[in-house]
Amino acid sequence: MKFRKWDTQYFPAGVLVRADEPIRDFDELEDRLLADHPRMRRILVRPRPEWPLFLHYLHWSDGTDLVSLDRRVAAGTAAEEDFAGAVVGEPYGTSHPACGARFRVVEMTTVVPLFSDSIERSRAHSYRNECPVCGGHFKGSALEFITPPETP
Repeated sequence: MKFRKWDTQYFPAGVLVRADEPIRDFDELEDRLLADHPRMRRILVRPRPEWPLFLHYLHWSDGTDLVSLDRRVAAGTAAEEDFAGAVVGEPYGTSHPACGARFRVVEMTTVVPLFSDSIERSRAHSYRNECPVCGGHFKGSALEFITPPETP
């Protein structure tokens, strides 16, 4: 798939990420945990020619049928509008200051602006704003929790 000027490699549900070269900060366990996620798909992208590959996540909170999207991508018929509800995320370690729980999340990022309307997408998107341990408000742009939280 190509988004604006970036060529990406799209991984449908159930297909583990593989590349012929190193992927920056790649965690195979996280990839296995997220390979079948119902609201995310994984992509590899090289932001600049001299940089390594990066693993990013496309996340939808609008109910887009990702199984059908996977079929269209495989058939080569996916179009830009198929990705209209997606934002880009990357894995990130964080904690909740109120209770001290630590966890890994997929956090929304605009470092690689795959979409020309990334700001508008980020405003329309739904985020996970409750700590999974104490239920308190969680600041940030967490799209999904990757691992169960660790309590102090």
